[in-house]
Amino acid sequence: MRGIDAGAVDDAEFLRDANSVSRRLAHFGVGHGDRVAVLSQNNPEWCLSFWGTVDIGAVLVGLNGWWITDEIVYGLEDSGARVLVADRKRFERVSDEIDAIDTVEHVFLIDADPADFARSDGTISPKLHRFDELLTEPTDDLPTVPIDEGDPAVIFYT
Repeated sequence: MRGIDAGAVDDAEFLRDANSVSRRLAHFGVGHGDRVAVLSQNNPEWCLSFWGTVDIGAVLVGLNGWWITDEIVYGLEDSGARVLVADRKRFERVSDEIDAIDTVEHVFLIDADPADFARSDGTISPKLHRFDELLTEPTDDLPTVPIDEGDPAVIFYT
């Protein structure tokens, strides 16, 4: 896994990585108005997910890292999130539920490998990916998706 050292990331590198997240989310079918949920501690991947999402007109759904399983499932289903970006500690709370959430098509694990969450029969959910997969197309080219000033950018549950 490619780790991101928050102290070593400069502005230009952050921009290239955020643009990569935008491109790769689009590759995975995320478009204008789609929801991308983040369930993670504060880290560079959280920030990259935010910018990579809003830069393509998608809506970032910030889920509370202290929520229990039922609350996380509610947030994912209520928001209609197509993608979840999660760290290991928080994803563990919903790993057994994720295949039953129809709207969630892809989960990008920040500090874990999909094999870490193999089902009881040894198979791995096809929804699971490593966050690294979103960082494979760094570029200085900004997304060109038209965004209206009235478009929603974030959903935060209170």
